[in-house]
Amino acid sequence: MLPYAMVSLVLVFTVYAQLMVKARALVHASTSAGVGDYSRYLWAMFTDLGVLSAFASGVAAAACWMLAVERLEVGYAYPFTALTFVLVPLGAAWLLNEPIPLPQAFGLCLIVVGVAISALTRTG
Repeated sequence: MLPYAMVSLVLVFTVYAQLMVKARALVHASTSAGVGDYSRYLWAMFTDLGVLSAFASGVAAAACWMLAVERLEVGYAYPFTALTFVLVPLGAAWLLNEPIPLPQAFGLCLIVVGVAISALTRTG
């Protein structure tokens, strides 16, 4: 049970990190494209507590991954990480009001089907 919980936490931490970085990028976004503006933007991002929490979340995801692959075959566990390609856009749609066009929604469904087939054809 622990390795499956760890894979789930990898997803949670990874999705959190992606959505947090995007949310904070919207706050600190530069309106012009000057080099100085990029420097200020990056400084603001690297000193933002939300972005720093996203970095910490990435480290936590890595630790959970290490615990998961200790007991699961990587060929079984790794396809589940593809679910981040589904969960991040869904989270962005829900939290950041980003659109999910119909072709993208179809692609997201294909990812879920692919992960399910992969999981069903292997044993953990």
